Amino acid sequence: MMKRSNIYTKVAGLALAALAIVGCTDTWNDHYDADLPEGASDASLWSTIQSNGNLNNFARVMEETGYDAALASSQVFTVFAPTDDQFTKEQADQIIALYKQDKQNNVKDKDNRAIKQFVQNHIALYNHSVAKTGADSVVMMNGKYLVLTPQTMGNSQVLTSNLLTANGILFTLDKKVDYFTNVFEALTEDEDIDSVGNFMTSFNEYEFLASESVAGGIEDGRTWYLDSVSVLTNDMFDYTDYINSEDSVFRMVVPTNRVYNELVAEYTNYFNYDNEVLKRDSLCWVKPRLAIITGTVFSQTRNAKKVGEEYVWNTDSAMSVNASNYNMRRYAWGRSDLAYYQYAKPFAEGGVFANVEEVACSNGKVLKSDDWHFDKTQTFFQEKLVEGESRNYLDGVNETTTNDPQYQGVGTWSPFYNQVSDNRFAVIAPKGQSNGEVRFKIPGLLSNIGYDIYAVFVPAVASDSLATDTVPCKFTASISYHHQDGVESAYCYLPENDSTLSARNRYSFITDPTKVDSVLLISDFKTPTCSYGLTDSQVILKLASNLLSAERRNNTYTAYMRIDCIIVKPHED
Repeated sequence: MMKRSNIYTKVAGLALAALAIVGCTDTWNDHYDADLPEGASDASLWSTIQSNGNLNNFARVMEETGYDAALASSQVFTVFAPTDDQFTKEQADQIIALYKQDKQNNVKDKDNRAIKQFVQNHIALYNHSVAKTGADSVVMMNGKYLVLTPQTMGNSQVLTSNLLTANGILFTLDKKVDYFTNVFEALTEDEDIDSVGNFMTSFNEYEFLASESVAGGIEDGRTWYLDSVSVLTNDMFDYTDYINSEDSVFRMVVPTNRVYNELVAEYTNYFNYDNEVLKRDSLCWVKPRLAIITGTVFSQTRNAKKVGEEYVWNTDSAMSVNASNYNMRRYAWGRSDLAYYQYAKPFAEGGVFANVEEVACSNGKVLKSDDWHFDKTQTFFQEKLVEGESRNYLDGVNETTTNDPQYQGVGTWSPFYNQVSDNRFAVIAPKGQSNGEVRFKIPGLLSNIGYDIYAVFVPAVASDSLATDTVPCKFTASISYHHQDGVESAYCYLPENDSTLSARNRYSFITDPTKVDSVLLISDFKTPTCSYGLTDSQVILKLASNLLSAERRNNTYTAYMRIDCIIVKPHED
């Protein structure tokens, strides 16, 4: 899982005014009370804009949104103002109406669409001038990166440039600069896919950081801030990476609302937590929706290479941000041949990038999909590998009949080397003439889907070429799980092997002592409740040797269980 770090959004407040402005992290003196540049007018940016008879519509938006105070302050800005020739009164009215609508709906200033998409898209902190040649990337107050040249700013033409004022620089443009949503913003801007957007943005949180902010004084017993800092966090970024980051490039495949609703209806059945699970209702709502979006985001860094000035995406496979590199798969999934969240031939028919509608964003593309090609067996329908030698999966042994587990390794000399998972296994030995018994935790199972469960046994000679205990192991297997009310079920024996046998023997499994033997314990096992993502495994598998006295005397079978691992595979109908 990706480690989440904070994304900082700087908010500069002017005394007690409720104005929120996105900024940067330079020192206070770099952008407050700056010295007047040589040759600059002693008028402020706001006065200069007001005195320009062709910036009336721009000035009215600044005043209505409260940014006139900022542009009249001692803070240094660069302003790119569209003239009235193409930025009309009607356009200004629409922006002001949008600002008031969001204010009425209690949208925070930092999320107000008029501020983010227009006001802060035309203002940058600090002085930015342009030379006669060359280009510069300017970070606007909304975090967007726009290219400034002597002739253009973004998609607009520069009419006048480098006009120095007491607190910054003024450019005039032929029209307003187009605003491009990033991938995260596009999810809520497009009504075809806003189900995903509404789900993700429901986790938005802003936290004020007093330690990062600059206090301006105390009034009525409360501290007010000249420069305040808040941090935007969203738990979903743990699963999708920071798709709101303007300095990264992503592709995100997003289901249309129709597809999304169908998937939610299907996936909800897989995430039925029992009634005693903490925050059960929240988990039942979040997990199916999270299962849809996990594995749908792709970083250019992992999937493309630069050819000339263009990036060319790999056509052989696509690794989502949730995929593990080959050398990490064993650590992540238990086996190096498991490649979850990685997809072959993504652009081919039936591939995850096939039949999508591309939407250009400021940091990549949204790929709208009404023809969904993400197979759940490539994402959250995952195989579970429970290592026999791992204490993390050991629930315990029957202490009356069984010694503590012992762990042995398979040496390079052994013909079974690399046939045993991690070349280690557990030995479950009985006390005296008893039958041994061990219990394993089976973590992270989904509800109401079938699993095939295997126990993998290792021959005695795998770790000791002189071993004499070379007869088959005879054992039983039983399983317990949670009912809907949270009560653990009694252990139930796994399926009978042969109904013609005695009751004792019909439940027995017998291993092949000449090989690493994967014994199928049950096919299509289903549990009514989900333990996916819980620390409590809820499903417990019990293995017990099952020898009769005569079988022990005659050395027909061994009571020693040499267990490599338990494999739990989603059952495919």
